[in-house]
Amino acid sequence: MKNISIFLVVFALCMIGNAYGISNPFKGKKTSLLFANSLSHNKWLKVRCKSGDNDVREKYMKPGEHWGFSFHDDVMGETLFWCTMYKGADYKIKKTFDAYVQDKRMPHGGSYNYVALEDGIYHSTLIHRMRKMYDWN
Repeated sequence: MKNISIFLVVFALCMIGNAYGISNPFKGKKTSLLFANSLSHNKWLKVRCKSGDNDVREKYMKPGEHWGFSFHDDVMGETLFWCTMYKGADYKIKKTFDAYVQDKRMPHGGSYNYVALEDGIYHSTLIHRMRKMYDWN
């Protein structure tokens, strides 16, 4: 009976918090992964991202298009999203990389930006300026 009472109290606090816009103590910070297609010559870009719990749908991005998605960090500090970006005829040229790795020692949240250019994939955050991170394989 005691366990049920504890569960009901925690459940009620979560429901009240959601009703009044109070953040859920069981969710981590909200983070966004943002992608931009800056490939030349009207080339399309395909992006696919996954984590241990989520498989984000494939996105086909026309030239100049921006797209992204958001998620909350795991309270245990184990959130990881890896993404694959594809370009070229039949999307045969690709690069798979860790787009977000949660680190319990550092504050997270905000946005992680990835830009596809002909010579590689560039990355920036609110803290780090745009820099080349990966060559196409």
